[in-house]
Amino acid sequence: MDYTSPTEVISKMAQAGEFKTRLSVKNLLIRGFYSGLLLGIATSLAMTVATQTGLPIVAALIFPWAFVLIILFGLELVTGNFALMATAKLSGLTRWRLIIRNWLWVYLGNFLGCLVAGLAMSFSLTDAFTIEPNAVAQKIMSIAETRTVGVSEMGASGFLLMIVRGIICNLLVCLGVMLGIVSQSVPGKVLTCWLPIMTFVALGMEHIVVNMFFILTGMMLGAPISGTEMVFWNFLPVTIGNVIGGAFFIGFLFYSTYGEKPQPKTSTTYANGRVEQKVR
Repeated sequence: MDYTSPTEVISKMAQAGEFKTRLSVKNLLIRGFYSGLLLGIATSLAMTVATQTGLPIVAALIFPWAFVLIILFGLELVTGNFALMATAKLSGLTRWRLIIRNWLWVYLGNFLGCLVAGLAMSFSLTDAFTIEPNAVAQKIMSIAETRTVGVSEMGASGFLLMIVRGIICNLLVCLGVMLGIVSQSVPGKVLTCWLPIMTFVALGMEHIVVNMFFILTGMMLGAPISGTEMVFWNFLPVTIGNVIGGAFFIGFLFYSTYGEKPQPKTSTTYANGRVEQKVR
């Protein structure tokens, strides 16, 4: 049957999280790089279609193909790992040191993938920087400015807004990760993963890796965004929101209702002819 129960899903999430903590730095960077690159290309396609049709919902409908590839090829996406690692930790399968190591290297890999995608798309959208940014490039620049300069102008309210949108976004993204485990067939994975990703795009929520592409590309195209506006007013609050949405709302809450508590380890000793069990 093409279905996995919630309890089994949590168990497989924990096992996947533990496996990912043991990957080499090389694999984390390469697989993270591919995820960033694919999401950057998918974002460019979504912006192109939205600009051509004037219908943003069409962009949301086609964007999820990159996420589906990430799931099918087992690539590294830091936002999904927020939930997987939290589940592995709660299951007693890994340690915080390994979790932080994974998050940092995958975050860097995702950033590098978005950087390369941004360079390539900026080069393409300006005909090798020989013409002014076209309509698609202008759309990317506008979104990049709104999510940085616009947020800084809002002050603390803007910072909080990015956190809240980041929470909602990664709750949906990590549901997509879970749905990729629920189904065992390729068509099932594609269909079930597609829906929550389409939803977060249509709602305009904040995903740190997608934002990396938007902002880096916007800056390359000439958007007046400073490093502080990029890091403090977007990367920081959106990352915080994505961590909360993935680690708490998916990893912790789902584990608390469907997870199996790790059993304490015991050791057996023999003293005066008696067997004693000690919890370690």
